[in-house]
Amino acid sequence: MSEASGPGTGTRQVEIDFFHIDDAPGIARLFREVYGEGYPIKTYTLPDRLIEENAAGRIISSVARTPAGEVVGHDALVRLDTAGQLYENAAGAVLPSFRGQRVFPRVFRHSIVDASKRFGVETIIGEPVCNHPHVQRMCLELGFIESGLEVDLMPATAYSPDPCASGRVSVLQGCFRHKPAARAVHVPSTYRRELEYLYEDFKLERTFVHSGGVLPAGESSRGTLNLFDLAQVARIAVDGIGGDFESFIARMESEAREKGMRIFHAWVPLASAFAPAATDILRGRGYFLGGMLPCLANGDGLLMQKVSQTPDWESIVLYSERARRIGEMIRRDWKCVVQG
Repeated sequence: MSEASGPGTGTRQVEIDFFHIDDAPGIARLFREVYGEGYPIKTYTLPDRLIEENAAGRIISSVARTPAGEVVGHDALVRLDTAGQLYENAAGAVLPSFRGQRVFPRVFRHSIVDASKRFGVETIIGEPVCNHPHVQRMCLELGFIESGLEVDLMPATAYSPDPCASGRVSVLQGCFRHKPAARAVHVPSTYRRELEYLYEDFKLERTFVHSGGVLPAGESSRGTLNLFDLAQVARIAVDGIGGDFESFIARMESEAREKGMRIFHAWVPLASAFAPAATDILRGRGYFLGGMLPCLANGDGLLMQKVSQTPDWESIVLYSERARRIGEMIRRDWKCVVQG
């Protein structure tokens, strides 16, 4: 299936299609031209690896190409778990000479609508950037529901080939689609009102449990530390909360800092009765609210985040009223946690 520009559009003809093996070298050239050598995920500049990832279904590439076969745009769905159909939208790029011709909105829509339908994707989460409003607007047109703000997530150089680009770029967090399931959510009392608001637009069957139980003394915490070197981001996926939770987080942080990480994310499982106690410990260590996702592989997740510098809050561009309200709650909690 492909989609081409119709007559009378005033733009060069471009078709939007599923990935073909022959597209891989063109995608690599596209990413190098748009981002130089600074793009943090090297798969898209390595044709053989990109072919392998698409064949395995770990990446689902949507491609914009000219009738002559030149790749001029790309967007992807990237699998986040091995067992289910949870994907993240990522890796959008368009050649500078084809910008302003609505290439990216079309290839982006192909990912969210056509690719997800063909490959049976049940859940798509997204992270539209907050250095301009355009992608946020496109996301909302495709049913995106905002549920958080990841502050200073990426270095500005990830979005510009200019090595002198400075600062970091924040992103919104949320879902395009999600597989509904009835679940219990253990709500940290500190974020009761915030979570009520974040859940409101999802229309999910949830039982909210308000408790503040102490940590289980005889159990050990479990989780996985993922490091993103070029972005300097450490993500801690908490699988189990035990009595040693504070030392567990301290150990993960120490390992990440030794490897140059500056941004720390901890995903707390809200299915756990010990989520409220774990959240209090994280806040005591300088973590503030990031948001929530109701569609992770192991249930609903609460994002707590920690940054190594004062964010440039004024540079964060938020398009919708909901996004602006989320931004205000995140900034307010950062101020409360960091400044007291």
